[in-house]
Amino acid sequence: MKLCLKILAIAVIAAFTYSLTGCASPPSFTYSNVGISLSETCSDCAGTIGTGSGVGVTLQFDTAKPWALMVDGGGNQQGGSILFTATVTNAPSNLTWSLYPTQNLIDPNPNPNCQTSSTPCAPQELTNGWLIGTYAVISGNTALFQNAVIGGVEPIYTGAALAQAEAMTYTVTYPQEVVSNLGIPTITTVSQQMTGIPQGNVLLGVSVPNNPDNPSSLTTAYQLMEIYASAPIVYLTPQTPTVPSGLTDSVLTVPRGTSFAFYGGAAGAAPCATASSCGNQPVGLQAIGSTDNTVIWEVGATSSTAIAGGNTTYGTISTTGVYTAPATIPPGGTACVVVAAHVSGAAKPAYAYITID
Repeated sequence: MKLCLKILAIAVIAAFTYSLTGCASPPSFTYSNVGISLSETCSDCAGTIGTGSGVGVTLQFDTAKPWALMVDGGGNQQGGSILFTATVTNAPSNLTWSLYPTQNLIDPNPNPNCQTSSTPCAPQELTNGWLIGTYAVISGNTALFQNAVIGGVEPIYTGAALAQAEAMTYTVTYPQEVVSNLGIPTITTVSQQMTGIPQGNVLLGVSVPNNPDNPSSLTTAYQLMEIYASAPIVYLTPQTPTVPSGLTDSVLTVPRGTSFAFYGGAAGAAPCATASSCGNQPVGLQAIGSTDNTVIWEVGATSSTAIAGGNTTYGTISTTGVYTAPATIPPGGTACVVVAAHVSGAAKPAYAYITID
């Protein structure tokens, strides 16, 4: 059975609503033109419009990535609790809710990035959904998502969860303003196929069967949520453990003149409120309400003397984390350090002490 998707977006005061419509069968078929739409309402946003805390507060989407709903893990601005309502057309509301990456794939080993004090996060905190949040189905067509940021740690995926996040494919829809040649603005809906759930993001999906003869055939609506907290977090693999503090043991040996690609980045930066707070981009280039998770890569003899991009003495590193060892052993020994730091300076840098062979 062939499927085509027709996307409709309906703007409401406290939420955006997206519709996915399957054109899979003749008009006479009971399940023809099956559609499912998602609307979101902030249940704990700052401010009150109407009745009840947060009711009527407009949710904020990342202006640079308008398909990503911003969720404040601390519940201070955007709220950490979002009520999703699904509306189904032309089919029974036999809904299945899902949260990705699925919780049973979260790496059960303590994550060096998941440390809020001298004690790393316990394994159960990585397996019960605390780092990606949880959802509870309030009724068949409503579900409450609750983000659970532990001490300001946004969701950072490793192991099987990272593999699933990187391979996940889904369709996002979002409204976009289009100005005609006559200068008349109109709102259109953009549908975009995505691959991969970015670090620091969580994907919510709700599905409905669209063919009674094939229960596995589904129409699904997705919402990507970009989580942020009090400060962004930097992740790096391989990485020198931060507990106990002060470790300088080498985590990697790189032969002279060869390269090694580090896996690293940052997640969880809050959307900028003014042009001057929009990260390291020139004013006017980065839109207000967008996020900047830029990482600056540094190399040096020590973390305090490391410089952006490195040098020929201790090795160089690209803006994507590809380190190239120097042609000769550095003066004073074979050790150096690679540093990944968030552009704002608000996050703890991540270090990787390495040996040059």
